[in-house]
Amino acid sequence: MTVENRTEKHIRKKKRRKKRYLLRFILFVLACVGIYFALHIDYFTVDGITVAGNKEITDAEIVALSEIKTGDNIFDVHPWFAQRRIKKNLYVESVNVNRKLPNKIEILVTERSGKAQFAMGGKFVITDNGGKVLELAKEERKATLVDGVKVTKAEPGKDIEVKDTGIYEKAMALIAATEENDLYFKRIKITGNDMEGYVYDGLVCKGKYDHVMQCIESGALKAVIFDLYQKGVESGVINISSNNYCSFTP
Repeated sequence: MTVENRTEKHIRKKKRRKKRYLLRFILFVLACVGIYFALHIDYFTVDGITVAGNKEITDAEIVALSEIKTGDNIFDVHPWFAQRRIKKNLYVESVNVNRKLPNKIEILVTERSGKAQFAMGGKFVITDNGGKVLELAKEERKATLVDGVKVTKAEPGKDIEVKDTGIYEKAMALIAATEENDLYFKRIKITGNDMEGYVYDGLVCKGKYDHVMQCIESGALKAVIFDLYQKGVESGVINISSNNYCSFTP
């Protein structure tokens, strides 16, 4: 075979190879287009978004934060990005967004609860049990209002700063104890060693701080409050002294 023939054969092989590559590329593009259109038929259109695990934040707020909408294609929903958007709300501790084929989205939320609130300049500073500021609210929330603590600084996402840290720490320990023992005070006030805790607007517990804490942790205060609740009593004074002793005055 002459050099010229070998050169021509090599050129023909190269051309055939290019044609095969071009054909493969065209087939690949057609396959991608086919898959795209197959995945974007109405069968995969989101027609339901469920939210679970939330109490502090409404379903509507969470869905709005996610920016997921009914009518979206389920494969255009990117869970990681939706999760990051939802976590911008400080009440959200963790969140999982799941696609439920063919057309459902599930959002599972774990929240931080607002446990305490403090009045500051016409607003209410809402914190979790660790003192992290969750919200500066215009109105009271369902969290224990702590009287007598002056807030010096409160920024969402950061720890609250207060003037009297001793009273603040006592208040937060008391709120944590009530939560652990299935109790709730609407409002508490600590002055030195004395404290007042309002179960209702008209029903107040009074006593030394240490005595009240012992009564909460022993379950004695819960038993008294539950007894009054069964009797329909919502006003009066529960006086708490040493040895878990409680007396009620209408």
